Amino acid sequence: MKNSNLNRIFGYIEGYYGNLLDWRSRKRIIKKMEQIDMNFYFYAPKEDVLHRLNWRKNYTKLWRKKFKSFCSFANSHGIDIIAGVSPGLDFNFSSITDKPKHSLSFDLDKLINKFNQLIDDGANHIALLLDDIPENFNDYFSKNEEGAIHAGLSNLISKKLNRSIFLVPRIYADELRKENVTYLKNLSKNLNKETQIFYCGEYIVNNKFEIKSKSINKKNENNKVVFWDNFYANDYCPKRLILGPWMINKEARKVMLNLTGMLETDLFLLEVASKCKKSKNKIESWKKVLKKNNIPEEFLTLYNFFEKPNLSSDKKVKDIKFDAEIFDKLDKLLWEWKTPLSREWYPFLLSLKQDLQILNDLLTSKRILKTQTNPIAKKILKINGV
Repeated sequence: MKNSNLNRIFGYIEGYYGNLLDWRSRKRIIKKMEQIDMNFYFYAPKEDVLHRLNWRKNYTKLWRKKFKSFCSFANSHGIDIIAGVSPGLDFNFSSITDKPKHSLSFDLDKLINKFNQLIDDGANHIALLLDDIPENFNDYFSKNEEGAIHAGLSNLISKKLNRSIFLVPRIYADELRKENVTYLKNLSKNLNKETQIFYCGEYIVNNKFEIKSKSINKKNENNKVVFWDNFYANDYCPKRLILGPWMINKEARKVMLNLTGMLETDLFLLEVASKCKKSKNKIESWKKVLKKNNIPEEFLTLYNFFEKPNLSSDKKVKDIKFDAEIFDKLDKLLWEWKTPLSREWYPFLLSLKQDLQILNDLLTSKRILKTQTNPIAKKILKINGV
């Protein structure tokens, strides 16, 4: 295996809600990553209960055997594995001292033990995740500053494991700073200089990488920030699917993509990101990937509905023009296009067709009742006076 190159990080994050890959699927992603010159896979699935919800419990012997095989496979293909643990939901932060009292060290010992098991089984790097946890730190640890304590935990893990680590902080985007305005400053002030921070930029979902936080920018200048890219993620909007060109700017020197958990779709999106990353004409590069994956030309006529997510900075819904022919094109995609990728996209294409029918008053009340969730059906039919 080639040596880890922490100055160049480009890869895949298994860090979404709602889907959990199997080991065969993960290996297919590794093969794709090798083909397109990616080098890091971040194992941090929210749906792995022993990664997050029940993080204190050890993985089974069977899981560890499969994880070890996966790490070995990845390394043989030139891919580093970052393995994460997410203890922040209920971690006892009172245990963060160099010499914790025995009665307070249980959680820390459990966490270190879990990281050591992941390392023993082949993980090249480990990551501490403190994202998506309640904003209630002061309710339990009011005598301490949250950012400083999170830095302290990260530093202590690094010291006990005798290695630098990755950190996903609780405030992982500028737009979250209002939850704790001193968090990032205190985190950066106290954090080990070698620790790599995952950060989403100005917003949780972006189409470019910009940072307003001065403390994170300083880390970025020292090349210690990895852009956690949620552009294609849809776990927060599962009725939508984002498939457009990857428009990331060059300022993101290190970037990893958190995708969908749908295998064929993620393989497609990784190829899109790789081609667009190297290209000046990102749209043309994206079209070439469409053609390579045998996606019918009809998709190009309606791709604006799948082009990009709505961002926090957007002020209104994008106006997308279409004509009556769109239904014929959707029907061709729905009923004549038959591939593993089409099967993953089917529910999104059908939902788009029904939404367009509702918008144009082409769906009967009975069909609305049949096809829509109860709250949406109730709202639509009420608006229509039914």
